[in-house]
Amino acid sequence: MKKTEDKAIKKFREILRRFEREIFVQTNECCCNGVTLAQCHALLEIESKNKESVTELAKTLGLDKSTVSRTIDGLVNMGLVDRSIPMENRRTSILKLTESGINVCNSINCNNDKYIHDTLSILTEAEKEELISLFEKVTNQMIKLRSLCSFTPKE
Repeated sequence: MKKTEDKAIKKFREILRRFEREIFVQTNECCCNGVTLAQCHALLEIESKNKESVTELAKTLGLDKSTVSRTIDGLVNMGLVDRSIPMENRRTSILKLTESGINVCNSINCNNDKYIHDTLSILTEAEKEELISLFEKVTNQMIKLRSLCSFTPKE
């Protein structure tokens, strides 16, 4: 690794840590509507697909199926998610938001949309588009690297 590349990586990691802290504080303080961050992510994924299986949700979230099942148990107990077992495949569970779950998602989306709108207000439309494009590109690369079981950083 070149010295300039090493500096850029260290700077990026520093900014990323600050970004993660801000997202964590913002999410916990005002935007998850009384559910944990894991439950919040599960709710929003179920909302985006309308119906979701536990297996697919675990894949999407990059978590173990048993971890997702425990998260869903909490959401079912809170009355935010309905879990059903289809007659044609008794080995799977289908998840769907309840009316209360839809209301919680609407609140989470509203709060987060406002926060991100306010955050990005310092950028021009072109800068927003570029930021979103680059952020998506980096995120997709991270997902790709995670999917490689034998990922080892290059030296």
